[in-house]
Amino acid sequence: MLGIMHYVDARFGWWDEREAAIAKARAYADRALQLDPASPDACSSSSLVLLLERRYEEAATYARRAVQLAAGSADASTYACFVLASSGYPEEAVTQIEKAMTLSPSYPGYYLGHAGNAYRLSGRIQQAIDAFVAYDARSPGFGLADLVILYQQNGQNGLARRTAERLLSLRPDFTVESWARTQFRSDTAQLEADVAALRAVGIPDQPKGR
Repeated sequence: MLGIMHYVDARFGWWDEREAAIAKARAYADRALQLDPASPDACSSSSLVLLLERRYEEAATYARRAVQLAAGSADASTYACFVLASSGYPEEAVTQIEKAMTLSPSYPGYYLGHAGNAYRLSGRIQQAIDAFVAYDARSPGFGLADLVILYQQNGQNGLARRTAERLLSLRPDFTVESWARTQFRSDTAQLEADVAALRAVGIPDQPKGR
């Protein structure tokens, strides 16, 4: 699971520079696959690293392989949800996160974030809103950026601005730049539209002083 640990580092910038973290994640994922090509953990790690590298089709292939090898793993399904949604397969992502929630009924809050993302990208707007509202209730401040995007893109500008204000009150360091660094999307036009929605309600691009 070291590959996944370094994937998290690379995505959120917790320890290393991104390129260094990606290199570490790639090295561990490749080694794990060499030792056991049929390891679901190795396949999940590789799918996430490939996502970081924006090799979307390969990432989706390894994500699917992981859930085939570990049909009863909520973790494998949750990782696959994020990879598949990001890679342009949101309906498959919905199937995987709903499976993960069934396998692990006492799931952590971030499952709701993955669910909301998959629902939103598959066009299931109300289900996405419900998931992100529940995520915020479980982990205050999280899921709110996604709600801002949903509301803004659906013409609920006032609600979008009020949600943005709550987001910034709970997470004052939140910026468009920090959010965009954690997003991976094969549909770049869609990601650009999401960034535009955040900017439209006054989310700052960068931290103050930069």
